[in-house]
Amino acid sequence: MLGADLIGFHTQYHCNHFLETVGNTLESRVLWENFSVKMAGHSTLVKPFPISIAFTPKDFETNPSKKTASALLAGNGISAKLMGIGVDRLDYTKGILEKFLSIERFIEKNPSYQGKFTFVQIGAPSRTLLKSYSDTITAIDKEAERINLRFKTKNWKPILLLKKHHSQAEIQPYYTSANLCMVTSLHDGMNLVAKEFVATRTNNDGTLILSQFAGASQELQGALIINPYDIEKSADAIKLALEMPPEEQNQRMSQMRQVTVGHNIYSWAADIIRTMANIQD
Repeated sequence: MLGADLIGFHTQYHCNHFLETVGNTLESRVLWENFSVKMAGHSTLVKPFPISIAFTPKDFETNPSKKTASALLAGNGISAKLMGIGVDRLDYTKGILEKFLSIERFIEKNPSYQGKFTFVQIGAPSRTLLKSYSDTITAIDKEAERINLRFKTKNWKPILLLKKHHSQAEIQPYYTSANLCMVTSLHDGMNLVAKEFVATRTNNDGTLILSQFAGASQELQGALIINPYDIEKSADAIKLALEMPPEEQNQRMSQMRQVTVGHNIYSWAADIIRTMANIQD
């Protein structure tokens, strides 16, 4: 890696860890004043380049028609007016089990939401031939089943687990119709799901609940930032999101959309190219 002129990470935090590792393990000189490494006569610049999505001012202005949450849930045999959405690989780093536990605790603390709120977890199977991943998928299945058996009624259950690969077009209606999106990564360089959800909210409504361990939390300050290991506070965040006044939703979402459109995938690429062009031989 140190043969490169430029190394990019999602966050400054990851840059710092890389430089600390280099300084502790290799015969090199780490220059913290400009975050670079000199080794064997070669210099490598290390910088954060937080990746983003293809979200442009034109997309910012569009207002596509959207299905209601109740209509989407009815298509899955569930009667409920309020909906949360999560989109993750079925990976042990994504905090899906912790997310389900927080949903269970939310229903426990707020029984009035039984029959009214369903959380849809879209999960793409990942690396299923590896035991740790297959065990995670089994655990996610069992936890969703346990929680649903505890609370479900004839036409309602708290968790709808859609365990297959979905196209972006298939996911889009869930993004646009959900009252909240929940990202509970235990460790994530960025997490583009958070930015995808924000990009769909053309009416500046809805709420993003975002793990402090996802790189996106450093940019999307309008989100409700949580520690996904803290089940109690995560459950409280769900209630806060569902009951947030429209004015506050608008303020938070508008801020996050401005950040996302201003730091899209095109500006990300341009920043890398510009930095490369300015590196002196």
